[in-house]
Amino acid sequence: MKGIDVSSHNGSIDWNKVKDAGIGFAILRAGYGKHASQQDSRFTANAAGALGAGIVCGAYWFSYALTPDEAREEAQLCARVLEPYKGKFLYPVYFDYEYDSERYSAEHGVTPHKELRTQLAVSFCSELERLGWRAGIYTNLDYIKNRIDLSRLSAWELWLADYTGAPDISCGMQQTGSTGRVDGISGNVDTDESFLDYPSLTRQNGWNGYTKESAQAPARWISDTTNGTDNPVRIAPNSLYTVKITGQDIDLVCGESGGKPAAFRLVRCRRDGESTLWHVVPVGKPGQEAGIYPAEGGDRIFVARIEEVAK
Repeated sequence: MKGIDVSSHNGSIDWNKVKDAGIGFAILRAGYGKHASQQDSRFTANAAGALGAGIVCGAYWFSYALTPDEAREEAQLCARVLEPYKGKFLYPVYFDYEYDSERYSAEHGVTPHKELRTQLAVSFCSELERLGWRAGIYTNLDYIKNRIDLSRLSAWELWLADYTGAPDISCGMQQTGSTGRVDGISGNVDTDESFLDYPSLTRQNGWNGYTKESAQAPARWISDTTNGTDNPVRIAPNSLYTVKITGQDIDLVCGESGGKPAAFRLVRCRRDGESTLWHVVPVGKPGQEAGIYPAEGGDRIFVARIEEVAK
């Protein structure tokens, strides 16, 4: 899915035009730093506009944390800003620590190193998830190769800035450029591509304030015929009916016919790709009716009835 990430730097956005331009998701800057005054000035308007246009949303928080405790404070502030959007945002919330974060650290007498950078991300993401949000890391190849220990961050989603084509490292989302042009936005905008179905994952796992969906075992096969007793498949004598079972190659059996000989003979015709075709051949008398079942046991698939064709 194609997406964008935006902040107050992108100004006022016409989100309906963005939607019409083919953008499916947006990652919105919720804020930066650890003070309430640092909420992004366009975040509320962007969230309302994007959601109103039918664009699914996530968020990011730009970090200026100097210590793990400050990173935890940033996560708490981020969660407060996002609270009205629980049950509304379907993408993760990302920790964004970049070169400007390091510039700020140096100005305040802190020299970042790999252990510190990694621990800042761990502290932010752990706290954010404790507060009910699916967390992720926004980073680039330089940070992955030289500045953080990515192996310690594998519990969270990865949003990778890589503008050189397909991502060099497996990730859930890639920032593909910073000079995109999209209707509804003045000037350049960051462009992204999502490789995971985050809306489904969020609902299934109960992230971001959603109620966790109960897991259901996928159907092993499905029939193209499911008629019941109120509308049985009507098959004329000396003819046949073909049913298609898609998925697992199962055998079929004819159910009881009220003490009479079997009403139908079932003939496996052929396997066609992912489907098996079966002929249902009437061998009983008009008026006889029977259910067709999987031979392995289980619920009836459909009901068939032998019936003369009106002339």
